[in-house]
Amino acid sequence: MREVSPIFSTIVAARADGLAADAIERLVWARHGTTCAMLALDSSGMTRFSRSHGIVHFLTCYMQMRDLAEVILQRHACLGWRCFADNLFAEFPDTEAALAAALEIHRALSERGLMATEVEPYRVCIGLGYGRVLDDGAGGRMGDEMNIVAKLAEDVAEAGQTLLSEAAYRSVPTRESMPVEKMTLRLSKVELTCYRVRE
Repeated sequence: MREVSPIFSTIVAARADGLAADAIERLVWARHGTTCAMLALDSSGMTRFSRSHGIVHFLTCYMQMRDLAEVILQRHACLGWRCFADNLFAEFPDTEAALAAALEIHRALSERGLMATEVEPYRVCIGLGYGRVLDDGAGGRMGDEMNIVAKLAEDVAEAGQTLLSEAAYRSVPTRESMPVEKMTLRLSKVELTCYRVRE
């Protein structure tokens, strides 16, 4: 059964009404647009650990991380969160809250001593973004900044790292005093600037 997003329903109805492309664009953003900070979390080493210890072992670790993260997300005013495969996505009112949650998740995993194998700890990679995105009403977000955040978490950040998009970094009032390292990279044929948080 196909899941219908309210965003798609709006587009279909607007096209049926004969609206021009620019009018549809304005309508969709007016009806479904929202501004927030976004957190994308990717588990480090899923393929490797699943092959060496089995998918059930990995999922057991993932569930423990998820339970730990849920408490932290709620503590930092999370607007909503959801899980998919070995990922976790969450939204916050501002980047400061998202960053505080990200850093606490890393610390909590280390302090808990959650292990992916007998010798290797379970760690995560986190990307943070900020900007206007489309809210599909079921907790998901779509848009350029969401795409960037997902790529930072899955393709760029290393285990235990938190990366901020350019927009996320610029949305932090105290950014000049933040311990970060600026990085320029090319992803999917697009040049991006991001900032690695140093603890």
